[in-house]
Amino acid sequence: MKFRRAVREDIGEIQALYHILFQEMAALQPEYFKETPQDVGFLEQAIESEEADILLAEEERIIGFVYVHQQAAPFFGCFIPHVYTYVMDIAVLPSAQGQGVGRSLMEEAEGWAKARGSDHLELDVLCQNERAIAMYEGLGYEECKKTMRKRV
Repeated sequence: MKFRRAVREDIGEIQALYHILFQEMAALQPEYFKETPQDVGFLEQAIESEEADILLAEEERIIGFVYVHQQAAPFFGCFIPHVYTYVMDIAVLPSAQGQGVGRSLMEEAEGWAKARGSDHLELDVLCQNERAIAMYEGLGYEECKKTMRKRV
């Protein structure tokens, strides 16, 4: 397996992976997520950004990606200033799942973050996504906040 940064020519394959990701999210929380194509402009912006990258896992083709974005803590008095990397999205082809691709992508994300001076990585995961939660915990991630929702 090889890893590299995405380029514009990869957008079609990345969109196909986003389709799978959005299907999975819609299956887990159909009241909140729907299947939809990922916006090309969004992907172009990520590829061209100085603060973000889409890191790809390849074998004979792209089998997964992780979208990372470096951010700074908000400028509120209660926050300690720091820079961190946010993992926006991660997706792996179903045929490649369970083979360590997601874990390897997260390790690539960690290297990306370290190289840019981030203090830590942060991500959100749907509470129903037990497989992903287990992978993140196995990589040393800890729960640090909860998002709660109530229908009105």
